[in-house]
Amino acid sequence: LKFRSSNATKALISAGRKQWYQRRVRGDLSPEMGKMLRLRKLNLVNNNIKELPAEMSALVALEDLNLSHNKLTEIPETIYSMAALCSLILSNNQIAKVDPSKLIGLTSLVCIDLENNNIGRLPPELSLIPSLRTLLVMGNSFKIPRADVLARGSSEVIAWLKNKVPL
Repeated sequence: LKFRSSNATKALISAGRKQWYQRRVRGDLSPEMGKMLRLRKLNLVNNNIKELPAEMSALVALEDLNLSHNKLTEIPETIYSMAALCSLILSNNQIAKVDPSKLIGLTSLVCIDLENNNIGRLPPELSLIPSLRTLLVMGNSFKIPRADVLARGSSEVIAWLKNKVPL
């Protein structure tokens, strides 16, 4: 079952649903998703998604986005336009690097879950995301910070990263 333009899609768009959960997209997402302007929660777990359509950058009211267990190799560019985003779940993908300079613009972002990806380096500048309180990064390939720092929880990881930000 693919999320393509359909009567059900059009009904969701015209109804202005504030929440939408879809589990079996399996691959490409329809650009129609960008028309769900009042959408606040979107769960696209386990769908073999490799990228998001550019039209999704119009989802400026989106607060919670779960893209875990997909095939993303980077954080999709469209996410950086989602100004209301509070929670971003990207665990269990294939993300290799994180660009904190783009994430810093998401001033409402409270939680980022990047666990179980292929991140080789954890940039200290992640600690500069203004509202960030939860940063989950276990199960990646980086060696610094060490596992004992990660085991102490998000606040310790964020504090450790803040101490490493170049002046």
